[in-house]
Amino acid sequence: MNSSETELVQAAQGGDTLAFEELIRRYERRLLQVAHGIMGNMQDAYDAYQDGIIRAYTKLDSFRFESSFGTWLTRIVINQSLNLKKKLRWSSRLSLDTLMSDKMEFEEISHAEQPDELMVRTELSATIQMSLDNLSDRERTVFVLKHQHGYKLREIAVMLECAEGTIKNYMFRATQKMRKALGAHAPVTSASTLGSD
Repeated sequence: MNSSETELVQAAQGGDTLAFEELIRRYERRLLQVAHGIMGNMQDAYDAYQDGIIRAYTKLDSFRFESSFGTWLTRIVINQSLNLKKKLRWSSRLSLDTLMSDKMEFEEISHAEQPDELMVRTELSATIQMSLDNLSDRERTVFVLKHQHGYKLREIAVMLECAEGTIKNYMFRATQKMRKALGAHAPVTSASTLGSD
């Protein structure tokens, strides 16, 4: 953590709400992406993100500079996402239409693509999303943090407050399940994309 961030954290801990807002601004995009990866849709992701920010603000005094502020904040948003996901477990799965409209928010589909290429991409995107939905909450969280956000396994272990060996097990199981689910798309999806550290 650099000195300017340390100063912002200390100011925020002293009651400076503008300092806290600046800290949140620095991590907002990443936190929303992490929440979206866990929740699977933007509405729930935004709810989890907001819950995480409120919790971080109320727990600001508990931050002891033992990790980076970003890691601490991400851990809180992950926990809030997992908690919200448990609460929503009874609700029905996303329809394919909703799933695809959320997907469109994060990737632009080239107008130059032929209809059959678009159909293959759409089908693959739906298969990936359904495969992620079939992972356990912990497997999905580890998989998303590693493959969508590029965190190292040891960083994920810190965020989830568990042993790196446990994270490797989650990663291995998630990768095996994703490979099996995506077997029909083997020509499109390279094995290296789903590999572990």
